[in-house]
Amino acid sequence: MKILFATDEKTMQSKIAKRFGHAEFYLIYDSDTKQFEVISNKEHDESHSNLPQLIANGVTNFIVGNIGPHAFEILTEGKAKIFLARLMTAEDALVKFQNNELEQLTQSSLPKSIHSHQKEKHSEGKHLHHHDNEVHEHGKHHNH
Repeated sequence: MKILFATDEKTMQSKIAKRFGHAEFYLIYDSDTKQFEVISNKEHDESHSNLPQLIANGVTNFIVGNIGPHAFEILTEGKAKIFLARLMTAEDALVKFQNNELEQLTQSSLPKSIHSHQKEKHSEGKHLHHHDNEVHEHGKHHNH
């Protein structure tokens, strides 16, 4: 089984990165050989184009500090499992994973990607517009 740890440095003593997509490195641990390989993620590919290839290469479990909805969707569509490991090293997370002590995520731990660009301000899904010093919710008519 291959397990990916999203980390800030290149060793198993590295801290799990606070955000999966912003991790400097992915450490891929192979539980059969007890070896790990290091993949650089310094480019922080916002489209997460490398994730399907990681799954195709046999990575089935992803250990993260947090994960946004886009990466979560890509991984779960690929049948990967995602586990939350905050404020610990990859080494500690591996032990907790092996002991079934990590929480498996059923949804992203973050409400949106940090790279979501919004052209309009939204308030609970409604567009707000400013007219004549009054704020009106889009779709509602007010008599002046």
